[in-house]
Amino acid sequence: MKHFILKVIPYLVVFIAINAICLKTSGFYKQQHKYLERIDSSINSKSEIIFLGDSHVETIKLLDLSDNVGNLAFGADGIYEMYIKVLIMIKFNKSLKHVFIATEPQTFNNTTSPNSTFLNKYLLKVDDTLNVYNKTKLNLITEKAPLFNDSYINYVLDGFYSYFKPGKNKTKKNWATLTDLQRTEIATKTGVSDHTSVMTNTEFSKVYREIINLCKTNKINVIGIRFPVNENYINQCKKAELEKVDSFIKELNLDLNLDYSTRIKNPKYFDDEDHLNEKGIDKLSKIIFEDTNIKITNL
Repeated sequence: MKHFILKVIPYLVVFIAINAICLKTSGFYKQQHKYLERIDSSINSKSEIIFLGDSHVETIKLLDLSDNVGNLAFGADGIYEMYIKVLIMIKFNKSLKHVFIATEPQTFNNTTSPNSTFLNKYLLKVDDTLNVYNKTKLNLITEKAPLFNDSYINYVLDGFYSYFKPGKNKTKKNWATLTDLQRTEIATKTGVSDHTSVMTNTEFSKVYREIINLCKTNKINVIGIRFPVNENYINQCKKAELEKVDSFIKELNLDLNLDYSTRIKNPKYFDDEDHLNEKGIDKLSKIIFEDTNIKITNL
């Protein structure tokens, strides 16, 4: 036994060293830090208003947000992540009054998020009766080690793929300076990619419905919101699938449902085909105030 342990120790030391290096240097864990920082900040500041969604909604980070507004939206977030964040807020932030939640059709596509392990810290503390990630406590603990974390491994593999992908070094051009044809081509391509298999995952619909039920049960107002995008992007969602999304959202009886998909059209307000720039999000914040009387900025 002693001989076996002595043989194993060098490998164990190497394993621990590799994991420590990954934790300190990887972009994945830098993202995790930002992710958790937003959640903790919203809890500590007792945010009365929070935003949930992916990178579209996340553009509110470009604003000088009011102290009572928490930006919990994050790139690649899906319905499961929004659900867990609502559980976190309900447990740790009793000041919450309003939730802005993404209702965009691409929110309901059949893809899972790589952000799930970012929430492990909180999954040990909240009562997730739906068990959306189907993780045991052992999973939550072992995933702290990068080499045991499937999301981290996929992140590394995607990085290698992107590095060797043709055209990876192309410089991003100013969206407003592109021609109409270029914008149409780019928006169409991204729109097709983002709107595959919309409303085909019944589990996502179930969890989304539970988000709304949790908010209503805790007397929290729920405001559905679709951020502005290029019309050629949103038009790639099949008509039948868009109608399914709209019908589903209508059934939820949200306190308010704001559809700004094509509200802003001028390219100068966009960073790309489906994200507003600083001028665009500032313009949108004023529109939100006009429609809801909810002020989300300090200006």
